Amino acid sequence: MLLAPDTDRKFPLQSVPYLDVTADDLFEQLLALKRANCPDWTDESTSDFGIQLLWLQAVLGRWLADYMERVTANGYLATATLRESVRKLCELVGYTLAEASAASVTVTFTCASGHPQFTIPARTKVGTKSKDGQQQVVFETISDTNVNVGVNSVDVLCNHGETVTTEILGSSDASSGQRFVLKRNGIIWHSEIIEVNDGTGWVVWTRVDNFTLSGGSDIHYRVQLSEEGKYLIVFSDGVYGKVPARGLNNIRSTYRMGGGVVGNVGAGQIIELVTPVTNVTAVTNVSAASGGTESESMEHARLFAPAWARSLDRCVTIGDIEALAMLYDSPSFGRIAQARAIEHGGVIFSVMVVPRSGGVPSAIHRSELQSYLEIRKMANTAIEVIDPVYRQISINAELVAFPNYAPSELCHRVRERLVAYLSPVYQDPNSGIYPHGFGRDIYVSDLYAIIDGTEGVHHCHLSTPGSDVILNDFEIADIGAITLTMDLPSGQFSYYSDREGIDTEFRDRVVTTRTRPQAAL
Repeated sequence: MLLAPDTDRKFPLQSVPYLDVTADDLFEQLLALKRANCPDWTDESTSDFGIQLLWLQAVLGRWLADYMERVTANGYLATATLRESVRKLCELVGYTLAEASAASVTVTFTCASGHPQFTIPARTKVGTKSKDGQQQVVFETISDTNVNVGVNSVDVLCNHGETVTTEILGSSDASSGQRFVLKRNGIIWHSEIIEVNDGTGWVVWTRVDNFTLSGGSDIHYRVQLSEEGKYLIVFSDGVYGKVPARGLNNIRSTYRMGGGVVGNVGAGQIIELVTPVTNVTAVTNVSAASGGTESESMEHARLFAPAWARSLDRCVTIGDIEALAMLYDSPSFGRIAQARAIEHGGVIFSVMVVPRSGGVPSAIHRSELQSYLEIRKMANTAIEVIDPVYRQISINAELVAFPNYAPSELCHRVRERLVAYLSPVYQDPNSGIYPHGFGRDIYVSDLYAIIDGTEGVHHCHLSTPGSDVILNDFEIADIGAITLTMDLPSGQFSYYSDREGIDTEFRDRVVTTRTRPQAAL
């Protein structure tokens, strides 16, 4: 008999190994069960049909386990791997995952002498200087600007990015839950305008976060990001939100591409008129562009979503004040890098903030943040936004390099690693988190490890600081002057970096170069 009698079958209770089980492992377990329960089934060659079925079952079981593990992982904020899963989990506690935002800047348009009245149209493009191998950063005017006769120049507000107009997304088949993909990448979140032609002309539909409150006649859609980062337009089922009528190429969109920190260009960088405008001879930006931010990383959301849930958007404890201050997203200045709250007698609180650009917050930025916190504070308490207390750390080190390393490049790499350790506005490129915090002591041993660990450095001698720098809870370390020296056969090489710039020189040769400070500072 092929199968053993019911009383003799052996299906022992087993602990189910959910993780780290391969298809081969499952196959061996199936073979063990086969041997115990089917004693007359002795052929275990690969040509046996039953063995082939067992192997197929093992492979399908491994696939099913993979999917179940993925589903389970994406049900928890700490283990979710899909951005859309993180977004939905954060929405359950009222936390919104931030997407990339576009920088804004005021651009001065210089007018030709003796010009008549004219208009600078909306979506006029201006940009940084075009360079080989470097993408031009383009800005657009946000509205029409009328220029009267005799005006020499006019200031126009511009946003980073370019507009894609009336892109056809596809044709509606009147089915439930249709999805359409915007064709470009790098789309600014919620910049889209969706239009549907139901046979009577193009009608703008309204974006909603979800269809819970939508009726069957409401012309609503929602936005979703795919795993690959594609921007999806999702329509409803006709019960909670209207379904687009059937039609040919009757769904289109206008949206903006751009955003991110690349738009935070410095003063005087916008000098090209990309879209020609009659009677305009030159453009420039007197002040730097600001407000450009990258998409919030999943690691950042895992850290701050629980803090948001604990605070419930109210400033009750010091932790609440710090969390809400760091979550505030200013339209002009973006989010801040660091915050530290101080309690004075239980009813008065001060909060020190470090802007993402470093230094101290401007009066406007401080006022914005204070207004944001005021409406969230407890009754009979006061909150004041103040400047941070910096402890500048200067570095003076003598380097000994391995052969065949260029001194200037080697010193620059050392400087970059020191900035990552000391600067309060250094942001981890992978997680988006600022690892440097208030009250973090600076240890000489760490500085030695950073310098000696730089590729090309054999060893170093650190003369400044001479000992560990101990900070109190309300101080934050900041990068100061960096002086690096190296003895070379041709003389002593000296590398100097401070807030104003970098001076590099061979003292025994009269060679001096000056460059602007790096963006990390």
